[in-house]
This record gives sequence, structure tokens and C-alpha cells, in this order.
Amino acid sequence: MLKRGLFSALSAVGVLLLVSVLQAQTRPLTDPATGTRYRVERFIEANFPVGMVFLPDGRLLYNEKTTGNVRLVSADGVRQLAPVVTLPTDALQERGMLGIAIDPDFEDNGRVYVVHTRRGDARNFPTNTLVRFRLVDGTAQDLETLARYPITSGELLHNGGNVHFNAEGKLFLSLGDFGLPQNAQDPAAPHGKIHRFILTEDGIAPDPTNPFGANNSAYALGLRNPFDFTFDPETGHVWAAEVGPSCDDEINLVLAGFNYGWRENYTCVGKQLIPSLTLYMPPVLTFTPVEAPTGIHFYQGDAFPEWRGNLFFCNWNFGDLRRVVLDTTRTRALEVHDIPLGGEKCRLDLLEDANGYLYFGTVGGGGGAIMRIVPDR
Repeated sequence: MLKRGLFSALSAVGVLLLVSVLQAQTRPLTDPATGTRYRVERFIEANFPVGMVFLPDGRLLYNEKTTGNVRLVSADGVRQLAPVVTLPTDALQERGMLGIAIDPDFEDNGRVYVVHTRRGDARNFPTNTLVRFRLVDGTAQDLETLARYPITSGELLHNGGNVHFNAEGKLFLSLGDFGLPQNAQDPAAPHGKIHRFILTEDGIAPDPTNPFGANNSAYALGLRNPFDFTFDPETGHVWAAEVGPSCDDEINLVLAGFNYGWRENYTCVGKQLIPSLTLYMPPVLTFTPVEAPTGIHFYQGDAFPEWRGNLFFCNWNFGDLRRVVLDTTRTRALEVHDIPLGGEKCRLDLLEDANGYLYFGTVGGGGGAIMRIVPDR
């Protein structure tokens, strides 16, 4: 997913815990650009919470990177004692439990989708795998595998591995290059791509309107390690957090059929054009020195009206939370602002609940936590 041994093995004991979010109240903080006042609260202790998703009733599901567990938390911070499911997971370096999403028809079918690195054995490579199950009374039922991407290179990094549904109910999946940069430019190879699928009676299938052919799931290519991505609610466009090598971390506007430049013998180009690549799309933002952008989210809530429509993203290297103001075309960044977190670090996933509170995952000396940003009232 990210870079250079990013995910070291951390652990914490999962217990039934009612967390009083008030215990971690910090002093009021202010967004200097808008004057928005807020507090950062510790919602719940969590063991390396990578992917998170809210259910329609306000409960939270999250993946524990290193354990193979999917955990369920009530809206008021009570974690279910037993995991929803424990998947056989290889958690070395950046492998592990990765993305998680719920079905567009979750209230009818209870389906949950998870990306994880399935353990290898004497006959099989470790494999980044997309699975789904039905959530019934807090447990997983009818587990099925939808897609497998063997890590034949042996690479421990560059997994990508996130999954989200857009407003049309299509499933998008990000995959890193698995250490094979040449494959990022090959439309026939799954590595270094964002993929688009439709749901079928039997599982998933490539969207027949995909740009590289009706039977090809690739939606966009030339990506190195797209840790997370999101959808602009105003345009429907995909925006991705792309982790570069020693230069050119990026925030990309990802359009169907476009090329994002990662390839063999890559040289740092920033926002310059690459004339040799067909349909090359320069990044909206680029960062050198690198900072490893991770969770990314368009804010839509009412708790912070001054932030509505802004793009937020976290970074791994420094734990910063950034707020991006887009232009009227929703294709360019006009302003980028750091959001003070009072000493906390926004390391992993980023999302909001029905109240418009922002949640982010973090790790550290205590093993990790899920934090949230709430209005200062």
C-alpha cells in the first residue's frame, strides 16, 4: 500500500469496551482558514484499523490489518467481543486486511466486501483477494471469493487494495503494481490499476463499458500504489491517493482510460506532461519530499458547513490531515490547508458518519485508535 516497511507489526488485545469519547477530549482547535472550531476525540481503541465503513444504522465495521479480523462497533462506541470474521491473512509489511465496503443494497442483502492478503502455502502464492459475506447478527455468513490477484513477485509492498462503490452501484478496486512497474502500463495486467466491475448474480464482472474492452476490468492505468480513492459527490469522478517512490506522491483525478504515468525507469516529473504516454493525466497535487497520502474523502456533512464539498486526505509519514478546496470545474486544487489535530495523527482511513463527524484511523505506541472530529459546542 504505502512504502518502505510502512506497516510494522502492532498488536492490541480486542476486548468488549465501552469507550467514553469524552475521556479523550482535547482543547478546542481551529481551522485557521475558515475559523471552524472543533475537537478531536478518541472514539475507540483499535488494533491497526485500516479500512472502515459505516452501516446504515450507524454501526461501524473496520479491518484489523494484522489479525485478519473484521470488527463491529455500535454507534455509541461498544465493540462487539467476537470478531465478525477472521480471514487467513498474511500481514507482512503492507500486506494484510486492507479495504472494506458495503453493498449498495446492504439493507436488503447484508453484504460486506473485504480486500485482504490471503496467506500462501506450498502450492499457492500469497494473494490479494476480494471476498464478500453477509452480516447476520454480528457474524459473517456465506463467505465467497470474488477475485484473486496472486503476488507472484514476492513483493511485500505496493498492494493498493481498496474497494468502494460509486453512486451507480458499480464496484471499484485499486491494485498496486506488486513491485512490477512494467505491468502498470499493460492494460492486460491487473497490477497498477483502478478496476471497475458490475455486480452479477454470481458475483462480479468487468463493466462492459470499461475503456480497455468489455472483458477487461481496468478503468485507469499507470498507478504505483493507490492506497485509497473516493468519489466526488458533485461529479461522480474518482479521486485517488497515489504513493510514489522517493518523489511524486500524488492526488489524482482518475478518469476512465487515462494513464497516470507509473512505469519502468520512472523519472520524477511533478506536474509536467509526459508526451510519450497516450492520454497521460498529470496529478492535481504532487509532493516531493514524499509524505505517503492514505485515506481520502469528500466531506458532505452538516456538522462543518464551511468544509462541505472539500476534499480531505491523510498522510502516513507525518500524520497530517489536509483540506483541499477545488475550483468550480471540480478538476483543479485552488487551496490546500492543514487541519490541526492537537497532536493526534491521521494515518489511515478517513470517512464521515451520518452526523457529519470526521473519523480517521491511527496507530502508535498504544497499538492504534479510531479518532473523530466533532464540532466544538
